[in-house]
Amino acid sequence: MDETDRKPVVHDQVLVETSIDGELIGFRAVVVNIGPTALWLGLTRADSRLERARAGDAVTLTIRRGGAAMVGKTAFLSHLGSTQARLFSVEWPEGYRLVQRREHLRLDTEAPVRYVVVSQSETGGIGDEGSGSTRNISAGGLLFVVKTPILETVGGGDALQLWLQLGQDVVPAEADVIRVEDATDIGPDGRSLQPVMPARQSRTLIAVRFEAISEGAQDCIVRHIFALQRMRRA
Repeated sequence: MDETDRKPVVHDQVLVETSIDGELIGFRAVVVNIGPTALWLGLTRADSRLERARAGDAVTLTIRRGGAAMVGKTAFLSHLGSTQARLFSVEWPEGYRLVQRREHLRLDTEAPVRYVVVSQSETGGIGDEGSGSTRNISAGGLLFVVKTPILETVGGGDALQLWLQLGQDVVPAEADVIRVEDATDIGPDGRSLQPVMPARQSRTLIAVRFEAISEGAQDCIVRHIFALQRMRRA
């Protein structure tokens, strides 16, 4: 990756992370303008929580770059336009660190997860939402189940904004769907269930790989995995 590729450009997709009133919040945004001292960003969907951001708030930007991600630290400058829920500016980051994707330890566990579709697909569209529970987690991705028929949920290759609930922590991330399976007749252990009457509620398994996630968010997942391992060994 040359020096030019390490700089944001207009239309770059960005994961914006900041702490507002003590809550870690992740926003999916797009670079809409580049100035000499500031970046203008626009949320893909208006979010009222952005109205609570204030000048000087610490912000982390994560920008996809192929199989890696650029991570930069900056600060919130101001809201832009007639609404405070969509457009805003941040200081130009002084530098970016290149974070390579790598393999991670995976652990079976249940945790709430919520998602929003942020790319068009054959089965849905931008803005479609859903929630479910994880089957397993790692710092590189998730496998989770939703109580929705497979034809009414996400499709392979879709891009999602995710929020993973780990105890009191909410971990935001951007992820790509790599596999979708009908899990209506599959038990938690992965084995087929015996047919019963009446018909079971439809369920779908969704496997995702993180494409943009901060190191702090990954550390939170790793700490959670290690804590679960210690508890299970006790």
